[in-house]
Amino acid sequence: MLERTYVAHPLMMINIMKPFLFVLVLPVVKGVLQYFITGRITGVLTLEIAAFAVVGVLSFLSFRSFKVVIDDKKLVIQKGFLIKSVAVIKKERLSCVSFERGIFDLMFASGTYKVNTEAGASGKTDFSFKLRLNDAVEMSKFLYGEENRVAVRFNAFKSAIFAAATSSAITGLLVGVPIINNSGKILGIALSRILFDEINRASARFDAYFPPIVNVITVTLIFGYALSFVIGFIRMLGFRLRIGEKKAEVEYGVISRRRVIFKKSAVNDVCIEQTPLMRAFGLFSMRAAVGGYGDKKGEKAIIVPAARRFRIKNQFRAYFPFLCPKAVPIRAERTKTNALRALWPARFAAAIDICFTTAMSICFPSVLRFFVASGIVVMAVIVYYGNLCFLSYKTGKLCISKSVSAFGFFGLTTRELYCDKQRIGEIKIIRTPADRRYNTCKAEITVCSESADKVKVRNIDYRKTLDFVRQEFGTDE
Repeated sequence: MLERTYVAHPLMMINIMKPFLFVLVLPVVKGVLQYFITGRITGVLTLEIAAFAVVGVLSFLSFRSFKVVIDDKKLVIQKGFLIKSVAVIKKERLSCVSFERGIFDLMFASGTYKVNTEAGASGKTDFSFKLRLNDAVEMSKFLYGEENRVAVRFNAFKSAIFAAATSSAITGLLVGVPIINNSGKILGIALSRILFDEINRASARFDAYFPPIVNVITVTLIFGYALSFVIGFIRMLGFRLRIGEKKAEVEYGVISRRRVIFKKSAVNDVCIEQTPLMRAFGLFSMRAAVGGYGDKKGEKAIIVPAARRFRIKNQFRAYFPFLCPKAVPIRAERTKTNALRALWPARFAAAIDICFTTAMSICFPSVLRFFVASGIVVMAVIVYYGNLCFLSYKTGKLCISKSVSAFGFFGLTTRELYCDKQRIGEIKIIRTPADRRYNTCKAEITVCSESADKVKVRNIDYRKTLDFVRQEFGTDE
């Protein structure tokens, strides 16, 4: 039986020491620098150096005890020097592996290797460790074998569109604020205060048009979004896809290069999505929910970051032919009544927005600009939502055979979902009083996956849907 043994790269000691970075390592570095500047050493620093030495020794012993053994049938991960643990994973149970390289990895010919199965905790890598570059390449070939794969490259523009469409102001703030605060503490500068003053100066330029609070919130969200976009764009640059008969491989990143390999059989579902920004450019993205994939809850494997609809549909049929349904879809009937009913939620929301904005402006004339500005923003969102409702009426569908496809929208994103019938966790049929009157319904499809992808198909024939679900799943009303 062919067998390979791999040991960890010495940089793994730094990974082990990461939990102690800000509470132990950085204070020691800062104390040593102060000693060279002032010539004095404190008792606290002496204690920190002693604790740092203990952590360093324990990290070294943990690094030396780590070992990965692979043969034709299984992968064995051994770690621990006092309390030893051994994890045995069958090769067919692996869902995906990834290899990431940062700046230090480029300098020392190393990388972080991550192994995932569908049995691991949601939003957390099952096993993560440092390997030498050559060992990681050899290990991936040994795990998944080699096959002819078609390579597809995507340019910087499409990477930028995907980054812009998936960036979030809240995400940018959650990432940026801790970095700014910790950097300020290390440098001894109130970076957060400096940034807040700059936000106030920028927002003051628009006081003639909007209230100060609106300006501050807007500028802060723009800053968070810009930071999130820059991080996402750098992360997505150089996106490359290699697709084979049994597995797929994606590679992307500049500062930190990431390479992920996953089996097509581990794909729970595939979603073709279009966010509001992507709709402005007429582009779609395609992502797959892979069992055990990613370090964050709901993280998906990016298959195509941005492409036209006809191209992305052709790529889907070529990459995942086993998910293409072969049944007549259930669609909304093209009638004037159904069209008006599809637009009813947006029309109702628009009426509420107009009435609320008018009432608040009359009752509180001193903050008239605030309510008018808020009302305009809300109305823009409602108009876009109404457009989605009409699009769902025109193109919404549900198709069930050996695989399932459903087209609708989730939030403000259009979504075309494809999955194997066995992966369906729930089909919920929803009927309002108006649905009962016109014999229609809404069908909400939820997939059994860590990301729990779902899509709602609106205004489709109730009897056909119910008969379809009974026939395919053997369920009662």
